[in-house]
Amino acid sequence: MFDILKTLCEMPGPGGREERVHGFLRDRWAARSAEAYITPVGNLIAHAGGQGPRLLLLGHGDEIGFTVKAIDDNGFVYFRSGQREGGNGPDLRSPYFTPMGQPALIIGREALVPGVFATLTGHILTPAQRQKTVLDWNDLFVETYLGSREAVLAAGVRIGDRIVWNPPTQRIGKFYTGKAMDNRVALAMIDVLLERLEPDRLAYTLFVGSSIQEESGLYGASSINRDLNCTYAIALDTALSGDVPGVDARDVSSRLGGGPVLVHKDLYSYDFALNNRLIDTAQSTGIPLQDAVYGIYGTDSGALIREGVAAAALGVATRYTHSPFETVHADDLEATVTLLLEFLYRPL
Repeated sequence: MFDILKTLCEMPGPGGREERVHGFLRDRWAARSAEAYITPVGNLIAHAGGQGPRLLLLGHGDEIGFTVKAIDDNGFVYFRSGQREGGNGPDLRSPYFTPMGQPALIIGREALVPGVFATLTGHILTPAQRQKTVLDWNDLFVETYLGSREAVLAAGVRIGDRIVWNPPTQRIGKFYTGKAMDNRVALAMIDVLLERLEPDRLAYTLFVGSSIQEESGLYGASSINRDLNCTYAIALDTALSGDVPGVDARDVSSRLGGGPVLVHKDLYSYDFALNNRLIDTAQSTGIPLQDAVYGIYGTDSGALIREGVAAAALGVATRYTHSPFETVHADDLEATVTLLLEFLYRPL
């Protein structure tokens, strides 16, 4: 599990530039399914076989990222959020974490240009700059070490290119930590599920997929089912984890190592009957399952429900979401794959 997760997490794939992740998985999944293809908007779909009602297991390929907005004469690259900003600037504790000091990777048409997310620091700051506690986007930039605008352009960077933070993915005991766990954990679990799947045991006609631009507004999921006509769907995603300082367990009770997280309600309400089938499967097989109700949270299942699909949201508890050090637990990934296989084999 860790090897494929590390590979996927370290691929750059912010919203609008998921093609590296989806192309890699299309080639892997084509060898394990009847068909694997990428749709015109960039969603990835594979038909895994089986007979019965059509069901889609869906992750998303995009990660948190930023967008190049300007390149100055000295080669410093200025940026904005790559997601919906809601009128807010960068913030250390916002939904889209300010990336100061993190390694950066600018994604050009073909080029990958490394750098670091930077801001003015230390003795060079004026008294007025020291007193400024809320930064705006022009206070942040990527240091490319290229020295000039001309050199940055020659390296293959243009206005509109995407940027991601770029730390390595690490395994520390049973903890996996790094960028893009949201939502490469789902894609790693689907990959492992396809490897272990026994298609002749399926109670469903199974499709698996990965959507584009989930972080910007569930855009890929809004169209992914139009050619599939699935009756059911389960969105796999990172869930929240309350086992960190400062979180009230009454608000977030899910935790790392506690098993898959079934989200009953967040910005959306998920399908009651499908949720109960997942609960019954977990109880009958002894797989731990955490129940959750969240506030500011949502998954691709919200878009699928609007398209007429009975959808559930199943997650892996994750610490420090939307940061370069998102952290998950190995046991939760394995338990989620086991639960999904048992669910898919369970007669209706």
